[in-house]
Amino acid sequence: MKALPNNAELYHYLSRLSATLEERDAKQLGEAVVHASKCSAGMSTEFLGESRIALRQVLKKGAGVLTTQERDEVKDVLRQLDKALDERR
Repeated sequence: MKALPNNAELYHYLSRLSATLEERDAKQLGEAVVHASKCSAGMSTEFLGESRIALRQVLKKGAGVLTTQERDEVKDVLRQLDKALDERR
């Protein structure tokens, strides 16, 4: 997956992912991702942190829901979030 250059791109990614999860009857995971996306209006670090928590849940609990490519994208976004949050410290 390409780099997400800003929070708006992360928000759009989370929106698409939550829709995919809900379409595949993983409503609880979709709701966790929606919750994270709603934090975009707040502090940037809160948004990044909540996004990271939600995406970790998706990887842990959604093994049979996403394709291998989709899981790889989630992992890539998590790496980007880890890097962004580490740079803020």
